[in-house]
Amino acid sequence: MSKFSLSPIRVVFTEGGKGGVGKTEIAINLATWYQRHGISPRLIDFDAENTDKSGLKSFIPDAVKLDLHESGALDHFFEVCDTEDRVVLADMGAGAGAATYRWFERMFEDSRELNMRFTAVGVTTNDPGAVLSILQWAKHLQSRVDYLVVLNETLESDQSFEYWHDNPLVKKFVDTFDPCVMQADVRIAEFQTELRNRELSLADVIERRTDSPYFQNTMQIVRARRYQRTLYAGFDAAADILLPATDEEPSNA
Repeated sequence: MSKFSLSPIRVVFTEGGKGGVGKTEIAINLATWYQRHGISPRLIDFDAENTDKSGLKSFIPDAVKLDLHESGALDHFFEVCDTEDRVVLADMGAGAGAATYRWFERMFEDSRELNMRFTAVGVTTNDPGAVLSILQWAKHLQSRVDYLVVLNETLESDQSFEYWHDNPLVKKFVDTFDPCVMQADVRIAEFQTELRNRELSLADVIERRTDSPYFQNTMQIVRARRYQRTLYAGFDAAADILLPATDEEPSNA
């Protein structure tokens, strides 16, 4: 008998149609948050559009790279999901929407019978296109998943998130699906660039697993701790839909 029928599995995936909003950054920090909880999630990098220096696998080599545009790629994810830690974390690319929607239509009933529960992590800036992409995903995924929305502050965007808070379509989404919502603090551009170019996580900086002169500066380590603390607080608040599912939980309907 498959492990799936014996123990529920939580599948967490980033989503959003607009590139550059920080989906991979959130996935990297979710992976280290899981490790803090003693969980080694099975990692999947579905973002074929990301360059080698910006995909999840470049930051965490253990991630499995799959190309959504290849026939059957999403079906292969079942082979990756046989994990004792009962958590799968997938980073979806900006162009993953249509393929993911089709996969859910074909495979959701089977995956539910295999005791799999899904959490969609929508990452957005205050850009209208980024916000609307979250709503577009919800239109297709409906109540088959739980939702965590990350309001990701950037230097290039208004931090008030007026488009998110004032949009009636967002209010309908919130009223219908009751998502967990967290806010990520704006990061210094130079700090972010150095992380990306060096392929480092915040945990790498905090634990001094880098020879980058930039990150030898105490101020940068303090910044990394502050950024990580804010993200982890948001993940902690959403732990019920991020940590492994329990047999008592109702599956996504």
